[in-house]
Parts: sequence; structure tokens; C-alpha cells
Amino acid sequence: MPEDPDTRPTILIVEDIVFIRMMTEDYFEDAGFRTLSARSTAEAIAFLETDPTIRYLFADIHLPDGDDGQKLAEIARKRWPPVKIILTSADMPADQVRLPIRGLFVPKPYSLDRVRHAFETMS
Repeated sequence: MPEDPDTRPTILIVEDIVFIRMMTEDYFEDAGFRTLSARSTAEAIAFLETDPTIRYLFADIHLPDGDDGQKLAEIARKRWPPVKIILTSADMPADQVRLPIRGLFVPKPYSLDRVRHAFETMS
């Protein structure tokens, strides 16, 4: 008998700091999400291209190798319009963040409960 497909909502977490990424994965898994994680824009785009179940994108703005979460959000909005996007940063003022349409910014340090609630209430 085949296994039932995973019906949990899928979130892609893009964060280069391993501890923060693991903590965020654990939180969202415990909250009932299926999690995928990437440490760069290229890895994130590869997931988006191959996994049509991704509904949420939670990305740090500053990523390694000159990658930029803002650019990732822009690409994701154009190519995968239904994906809900939240960006985060510890050192970028909210008024300097370039957000895609229907995107949100949550500064670090953040409450993961607040992030989850924001995703759940986004249209």
C-alpha cells in the first residue's frame, strides 16, 4: 500500500547561520510544517524549481557569496507568485528593505511565533 502524500504546508527556510537555520526548522516542524532549508539563493531557487509544494519562503537578506535575500524574493515573486514571502535581517533598517508585492519584513531577533502568525494571516 503506498504511503499517503505529505499534506503539511511546505516552508523553505533560507539562512546561512546553521544554528538559526536548525532552530527555525525545528520550530516549523513542531508547528506542523514540512521544512526545506537552503544556505544560499542558488540552493533556494533549486528547491523552488523542483518542489511545487513550497508555499512559504522565509529568507535572511544577507547570505554568503554576495547572495541577497531581497533578490531571491524578487525572483520568487515573479516565478512563483503564490509563495508567501517573509524576509529578515539583523542589520538592515525596515525602511531600506526592498520587498516584493505582498512580502513582509520581520527584523532579527524575531519571535518564530510572530513569523508563523504572519505567514498564516498573509493573503
